[in-house]
Amino acid sequence: MAKNGFSTIISLKPKDQQILFYSAVGRDKNTLKFDAKTYKARYLDEEFFREFSRCLNEYANSNPSYAGKSAFVTVILPNELVSTSSFNIPGMNKKNTMDLFNVAVEGCYANLKELKLNKLMVKQNKQYSTFCVAAIRQKLVQEIYASCAGSNMFAKTTTFEASTIGCAAASLVGKISNESCIVVDIKEAESVLTYLTKGLSIGCMTLPFGWSILKQPKPVADNMLFSHDVAELAVVNAKEKAKAKQLTMMGGDNADETQDASALDGESTLLTDAQPTVQRQTTQVVKTLPKKTPRVLPKWMQRPLPDTQEGVCYENFRIFMKYILEFIRANGRLTAIAEPSCVYINMPEEFEFLLNLANEEADENKIKFVDLGIKKEKPVIKEHLELYGGLFADQFGTLNNF
Repeated sequence: MAKNGFSTIISLKPKDQQILFYSAVGRDKNTLKFDAKTYKARYLDEEFFREFSRCLNEYANSNPSYAGKSAFVTVILPNELVSTSSFNIPGMNKKNTMDLFNVAVEGCYANLKELKLNKLMVKQNKQYSTFCVAAIRQKLVQEIYASCAGSNMFAKTTTFEASTIGCAAASLVGKISNESCIVVDIKEAESVLTYLTKGLSIGCMTLPFGWSILKQPKPVADNMLFSHDVAELAVVNAKEKAKAKQLTMMGGDNADETQDASALDGESTLLTDAQPTVQRQTTQVVKTLPKKTPRVLPKWMQRPLPDTQEGVCYENFRIFMKYILEFIRANGRLTAIAEPSCVYINMPEEFEFLLNLANEEADENKIKFVDLGIKKEKPVIKEHLELYGGLFADQFGTLNNF
């Protein structure tokens, strides 16, 4: 992003049906402006891109900085639209290493021809080389660029939310650009975990809940916050339908065999009104899950209920801790690149006391929870970390720029 010209960051929020705009003169914090426009369209279909173009035109027309001239913009996509992965390739000469890398990538992405893929070697020793990969659908990038161009905006960079959160953290807290860590941006209704090494995002996870659960008067059951029941139910019903279809086909085959056997024996059967037709029917049982209730653990597994609001708040914060620790321990491919030194948390200042309570369990957790340390920054930065990071995408997020 240009350091002196007028910079604009555009973030797509399909789940909220919003387009967010973030602008500044270069990277001057005193000139930062935030705007949001809503639309009604399905998820990234033709209607969406028409609405997207409309929002771009409205923003450009209401902003005198765009009057009569083209503008450079950075577009930020939801994390789920970008695939990130890593590959360990046995140490060989450069040509053989790249050949093996290409084979590994082709085996991982069946639709490789449809993807725009970036790669970066992040680690190398005598035994192997480690490549990090970021991939996105080419058609999606082309449609975004076309929409921006139609509104007299030039999309210089397309990236994703976790990457720009990392860029923001590295730019605001200098030491992050030289270490490996986890940055957790906790908003009111959503949280994003970003795995960083030297300011580069190499992995992420999105949680569909945020700091609003910390204000609940009672401990929250995490299985009530979000659920895989829909996926489980889809699998159950798919199995039932497949089973029913298989039975139908088997019944048809048996009927044909019976008819063939009768024909060979020289026998025939006439169906009359007195002989009702017998039809095989297979009923497809569509299962439904019972109404969801909080998970109840045995008493010996239950923690004592807190008797203070601060205690309740910490119990709910432990839900974040659980997913953060699981994110670290379940991603051996990331920790093999670099072990995280700590977990940086960005959340409202009123919840800062939770970090001290979390670090009392540091011996068990094996990692410390630290405040990101941007209290003195303006709310327009703290509340929109991913948008602010878009101003630095060309500095820290090269792997994740399309």
